[in-house]
Amino acid sequence: MRVEYSSAANRDVKRAIDYYHREAGPEVAARFIARLEVKVLAILKHPTSYRVITRDLRCVDLDRFPYQIVYRIADDTRIKIISVRHHRRHPDFGLDR
Repeated sequence: MRVEYSSAANRDVKRAIDYYHREAGPEVAARFIARLEVKVLAILKHPTSYRVITRDLRCVDLDRFPYQIVYRIADDTRIKIISVRHHRRHPDFGLDR
């Protein structure tokens, strides 16, 4: 299986990294990237084990960071990451992507 990020999800990640780099420093930004990568690998290993939030979308929280990965199982070979959203966002943020 492979993972694809939507262009909007790529922008979400870039904004989060820029924020952490600017506000907390490069070490925290690097930890954010590392946690994101760990969770994406976990999704790839067990794509159906995370919480369903709509009919075809699932989500998983990032450990130690107030973010959530929203994804869909596109087919037998692909996971599509739709959004990487902050917990304070409206619960519907990114679901229509």
